[in-house]
Amino acid sequence: MTIVEFLSARLDEDERASKAVPVGARGRDRALAEVSAKRKIVEGYTRAHHASMRSLQPTLAGAAPGPTRQGEDPWSELLAWRLAVKYLAAVYRAHPQYDRSWED
Repeated sequence: MTIVEFLSARLDEDERASKAVPVGARGRDRALAEVSAKRKIVEGYTRAHHASMRSLQPTLAGAAPGPTRQGEDPWSELLAWRLAVKYLAAVYRAHPQYDRSWED
């Protein structure tokens, strides 16, 4: 299981639990907003990962890397997103599917 799959499953669980709380109950809207924000972080990581892999493809094929926007560093962006996703996953450290290698 990847960290994205793990977090997506945990966020699905959190969303279901939040929606089970009656509408108007204290904290329900905030819990749902937090799930939404966390999903956006996971999506950002996924986009950064794909962008980094695309930039690597020409190099693996023996060609020069493709053009990037001026100042763009897909690897630094990926690292920043990866750290954010690891911090999100750490909240679920006690879950049996949590992978301790995500802490490195």
